[in-house]
Amino acid sequence: MKHVGREAAALLNGAGIELSEGLTDAEFDSVRERFGFHFNPDHRSLLATALPLGDRWPNWRSADDLELGTWLDKVTEGFIWDALHQQPPFWPTSWGRMPASPEDVTTIVRQQIGAWPRLVPIFAHRFTPATPSPSGSPVISVWQTDIVYYGANLLEYLANEFPLGQGRKTLSPISVRVPFWSRFIEAANRAESI
Repeated sequence: MKHVGREAAALLNGAGIELSEGLTDAEFDSVRERFGFHFNPDHRSLLATALPLGDRWPNWRSADDLELGTWLDKVTEGFIWDALHQQPPFWPTSWGRMPASPEDVTTIVRQQIGAWPRLVPIFAHRFTPATPSPSGSPVISVWQTDIVYYGANLLEYLANEFPLGQGRKTLSPISVRVPFWSRFIEAANRAESI
């Protein structure tokens, strides 16, 4: 598992991404205490080896809680936006009848997505599941309810993403399924799949 962090940091360094020293155990504990999740083993391995820096990277060391909370809430906010603005609205039948008030819509979306495994930002709108998701977990691109796999694992994702602007190069078979998210992705983001 430790080699994942070294290989990931080497890929980022080779792509010219600014790297800082990795997070300490105390810093990982602080993230867990403040936000209630553990990074999955591969994501933790990268962040323990080197912390990527830049405006599209969450800075787990020095960003304030409001900024990190905004990063962590991007997925849910995207679902809320599509429920309120997409035509027809994104509203799975399994969520019951869609309420009329935006506040009630927001509450129900937060409850529903809150029951799914937590996705943690890696870079921009690319996420990976928190634990208990194991090593080898996929990286998922999330743009509102347009959600796709972007790498079968962290190393494949980084090779796909960097250098920037080249688009996804490869997608190996997904070996780690993520409850709810995998089904949603594989059903082509259809509300009925939830």
